[in-house]
Parts: sequence; structure tokens; C-alpha cells
Amino acid sequence: MKKGLFLSVTAIMAAALLSACGASKSAETELSEKESGEEKTADAGKGDGQEVVNFWYLWGGEEGKRIEEIIDSYNKSQDRYKVVGLSTPDQQKVIAGISGGSGPDITDDFGSNISNYAAQNIALPLEEYIEKEKLDRKLFLDSAIAQQEVDGKLYALPISSNVMALYYNKKLLQEGGYTEPPKTMEELQEMSKKLTKVENGTLKELGAPFVPGGYAWPCLSYAAGTNFGTPDQLTPDNEGFRKTLDYLSDYVKEFGASSVNSYISSGNSKLNTAQDPFLSGEQALRIDGPWFYDMAKDAGLDFGVTMIPSYASQGEKHYSYLETSNLYIPSTAKNKDGAWDFLKYMTLGEGAKDFAVKNVQLPARRDLLTDPDLMEGTNEVYREVLSDAELVTMPNAPFLKEYSAAINSAVDSVLLGGSPEEALSEMKKSVDAISR
Repeated sequence: MKKGLFLSVTAIMAAALLSACGASKSAETELSEKESGEEKTADAGKGDGQEVVNFWYLWGGEEGKRIEEIIDSYNKSQDRYKVVGLSTPDQQKVIAGISGGSGPDITDDFGSNISNYAAQNIALPLEEYIEKEKLDRKLFLDSAIAQQEVDGKLYALPISSNVMALYYNKKLLQEGGYTEPPKTMEELQEMSKKLTKVENGTLKELGAPFVPGGYAWPCLSYAAGTNFGTPDQLTPDNEGFRKTLDYLSDYVKEFGASSVNSYISSGNSKLNTAQDPFLSGEQALRIDGPWFYDMAKDAGLDFGVTMIPSYASQGEKHYSYLETSNLYIPSTAKNKDGAWDFLKYMTLGEGAKDFAVKNVQLPARRDLLTDPDLMEGTNEVYREVLSDAELVTMPNAPFLKEYSAAINSAVDSVLLGGSPEEALSEMKKSVDAISR
């Protein structure tokens, strides 16, 4: 996150989710684990009279330990397969293992990557198993299951839903004369300017939810009821994104491109640390996910959480960016049947609830939304988002990385003082080139 003003939408989401899951490890540890994983995969066959299923997962730290507990529960629940887990937090190492034929039988990732994995023959289509299982897709939230689908085929099943909400620092709002968070996007934009503090040309307190940028731009854009289209019909110049760039342009003009860029760049480099602008009490409004709630609480802040407001024209409607965590079977898996059996346990069986409860994750399954055991540990606002908001994903296309980069470039252009019109014009040229 230190290499530029902003990462792409999908990249910053993935980085934050990995960070939130405690997946930071040294390069030496990762290499050792990867080599160990290749040995385990090479030895796949019979283990204690059972068929071995190699599971490489991105989770690390305490979350990784809890994954091992779930694996142990699965292994005890039946006697045909033995799942062998390995924490491998580097996605590229997982992909390299799969491509080279020495990877896992099952692994996890993010929904926004599935279209690319399908196009590259990394993920196995699950239709044969799904038909045998007679899976009802309505078991999952519509947007969550749709993110796993490419050309009518499912390549993964979701295990959790990651949605966004608006955090606000009550102390900073009170100092600005506000007793409540914004109720509309128009109010948010006005409030964010009044809550921004600049001293001697240097921005000291950020009133706008521009950190982390990767969450802000899609959520601010969706607030108009529009989105970035579908794989067959991209809409880079949608009304919501136009409004977002206009808002950003006005903000930059008022507080100066240099001071705004400097603050945002620094803020993005300190995400989820003690120096994070919101956690250190220097950011009034923040768009972030459920993992951020405990961080803000541990920081001792007097803060609140509410649904992201929409433009007044949308009435009572609310929108949120959705990213799922999922499980998929690699095309080069040696034990596909065993991988499917474990995938079922983790997404359709007892493992789904166990995963959500142990890791305080929001579910992707409808029936778990009201489960008292599961929902007790999660913030009620996020439960409201899952139940009542329209959940929006980026277009499920293999060129999503390039599309996100084009969106990112438009944002950067306006941040540097360029006009929204010029930024959109250049963006449309880039999108036309990648979508042909």
C-alpha cells in the first residue's frame, strides 16, 4: 500500500482482508511452509487408511489455528478422507503451485479473483458436483453466490461476506457542531469538508472517508444507485462515479492537491496500525469492513457505525460493496472428490457455522444470518447491511484487474488536480481497449 496513492479496488480489499486475518508472515516462514506444502502434496494418497486432501489456506496467526480446529472436526466427522492443512498466506505461491501441478486439492481466495481463475483454468468448474448434490443456490445470498459464477458455471462457493459501513468519530463530529452522522451522501460531502482541518497548508485532520481509498471509491459511487456494469456491458462513466469524482475534485480544490495527496498517501501506508488516521483520532469519517470494528474499539475511540448513506434521490435505499471469501478446487487437484467433500462441509455443512463463529465472520448463507450463536459476536450494523442493503460487486470479468486499474487512474488524476471530465475520457479509452 506504500507504492502508490491507491491500490486497485480488488487489490486493496485483498490486502486488507489478509491483514485482518492475521496472515502476515516472514518470507522465510512462507518459503518453508510452501516447500513443506509441496512435500505434503507430493505425498498425497493414503493417510492412516484415508485419502489425503491437501488444503492450503491464506489465513494465518490465530485465525490459522482456528482453521486447523475446523479441519480436525471434519476429520473426526468421517473416516474416508484426511484433510491436511497448511497456512500459505501468499496467493501467488498458491497459484504457482496449482499451475505447476504441485499445489493443493482445495484452497481459499476472494470472489473477485474467480473470473480470472476460471479464464486461466486454475479453478475447476463445480457443475458436476453441484448437480449431484442438487444444490439450491438460494441457500446463499444472491450477490455472494453470483460472485462465484462465470458464464453460468460456479467455480467456487462462498464462505463469508465482507461488506462495508461508515465509521464516525463522535468527538470530531461534536467539535464540528454535529450530533449525528450524515443521513444522505449530500450531507456526508458537506460534513466532510467542515470536519477537515488544515494548518499552515498542511492537512491535520481528514474529514472525508478517503482512507482506505480502495473501499471509498466503489461505495461512494454505488450511493447513487449505479454500478460499474457487467462483463458484457461495462459502465465506467456511471452517474455514481461521476458524482464521486466531482466530490473529490471539489475537495481537492478547497484543501489543495498537495496537502490532500500527502495525507491520503501517508494514511494508506499506516492502515490498521497505531498511526492509522482514524485509530489515532485524526479522521472523522471512515468506510471500512467488520474487521475494523474491534480495532477501533481497542484504540479507545468514542465512535459509532452506521450504514453508508445514499444520495437523497435514492430515498431509504442503501448500498454496499461486497467481497466474498470462498473455497475452490484447483484444476490440477489430485483428489477432487475428497476436496469436494471438504468444500461441502465448509460451505454447506457444519463447517460454515463453525468458521463464522470462531472467526467472527459474516456468513454468505441466508440461514445463518439469524443464527443467534453466530450473529452474537458481529456488529449489528453489518448484519443490517447484509439483510437490508443492496450488495454490489465489481463486474465478474477476467479483465477486472485492468478495469480496476483504469478506475484507480481516474481517481489519481483528479487527486492530482485534473478535471473529472478529462479523467473519465482517459478512463473510457482504457476500458474500451481492455474489453474488446
